[in-house]
Amino acid sequence: MEHVELLVIGAGPGGTPAAMAAAQFGKKVLLVDKRGEPGGECLFEGCIPSKILENAANRYAMLQKASEFHVTLSSTPQIHWEEVLAEKERILKMRAAGALQNLQRLPTLTFKRGTATFVDEHTAEIDGEKVSFDKAIVATGASAHLPPLQGEGVAKAWTNADVFTRKTLPEEIAFIGAGAISCELVQMFAKLGVKCHLLERGPRILKRLDEEAALKVQERMQAQGIDVILNVTFENIDGQEGDFTVGYSQEGEAKSLKVPHLLIATGRAANVEGLGLEKAGITYDRHGIDVDEGMFTSQPHICAVGDCAKGPKFAHWATYTAGIAVHNLFVPHGRHSIEPGKLSWVLFSDPQIASAGLSEAEAAEKGIDVTTQRYDYRIDARAQIDHDTEGFVKFVIEKAQGTIVGVQIVSGDASSLAGEAALIVANKMTPMQVMSAIHPHPTLSEAFGNLSRTIFFQSMMKGGRSHG
Repeated sequence: MEHVELLVIGAGPGGTPAAMAAAQFGKKVLLVDKRGEPGGECLFEGCIPSKILENAANRYAMLQKASEFHVTLSSTPQIHWEEVLAEKERILKMRAAGALQNLQRLPTLTFKRGTATFVDEHTAEIDGEKVSFDKAIVATGASAHLPPLQGEGVAKAWTNADVFTRKTLPEEIAFIGAGAISCELVQMFAKLGVKCHLLERGPRILKRLDEEAALKVQERMQAQGIDVILNVTFENIDGQEGDFTVGYSQEGEAKSLKVPHLLIATGRAANVEGLGLEKAGITYDRHGIDVDEGMFTSQPHICAVGDCAKGPKFAHWATYTAGIAVHNLFVPHGRHSIEPGKLSWVLFSDPQIASAGLSEAEAAEKGIDVTTQRYDYRIDARAQIDHDTEGFVKFVIEKAQGTIVGVQIVSGDASSLAGEAALIVANKMTPMQVMSAIHPHPTLSEAFGNLSRTIFFQSMMKGGRSHG
């Protein structure tokens, strides 16, 4: 039986860097993935392919608005979808090949294609062959979860993975669920001329996000011609590809929607079934594997990272937690703990939403007394030049210490501002400290300095603390 110091199951943005870090420590590592290529769902069905398609859609939409910038095009813009898909495949293969080369450079790391299941707390079976291990990291990710809706059409609808394999654009499509995946994809399709419907149980889209930010996106969707249907109670989903009927009620009135294509994106489920976790004594449920602040499972020699573990579901969080896990497994002193309060993320909607740290609602849930201050991009020079003034930067400030515990950004280019927001929150900066930076003009990043100055001078005029 082969023996390794570390077994890593799953080669996505959590498992791959974990395996590489341990190998760089000189540990004998076996990395197993059923796909046989490193990258995980993020690379093949998630964040990377979706951004490639979104990039094409945004540039297509930009050309259609060329007249707003006094530019006349000699012909009508056209999108060549099959070429966009070919570009996607080229980039995915390039990135997977690059990751594989990086793995192969590490002499103590072996990458194997296969399906791994635990036999006991120190043994796993990979396609019939047993391997023993000293320590292990589970990084199997998550996949689309179909809700318990009625009707034969549920199982025949698309998930996010199906979008990236279709060779032609749909003429019309409906999305069930108004979370991050649906909101990104529905706007992408709408920009390409697809008739789109978005159905959501709740009173607004993006229910887990800052309400003010989410409503900006919702307003933009409606302006783009997307049929946003809220406060829906789903009754049944019938039909098949080319002929779906969505039965629902709204304010007690029975309604139905007939569409040729349907995508369900109501949540994701951790990939924990079939791993034999119970044989290894690892506790879990449908929401994922139980982990502590050091990413340890109920077994002191086994960690879980990324989307298969309970907690945030982001590729960069998976990579971050992988580093925490490897350190804690192999460094005997100075155990590290995760810091969710420093998490940042970007929703690539239109406009984009970026967030670092806590929203006002999240701070309230934690019992933190905060105040908020915002800078409106309607008065911003760069935003006016870009014809993109429907946005803002918001600081969530802890009253007791005057530190910025959260930043929310709504802008067409919020992703470019997320890094500074993350640094502000991670370093527990005050508005006065942010004000000390000299931001270039005219840029969207000036909002951080302008907002900080406003907060500082308001405080001085009131004779209160200067948040410095």
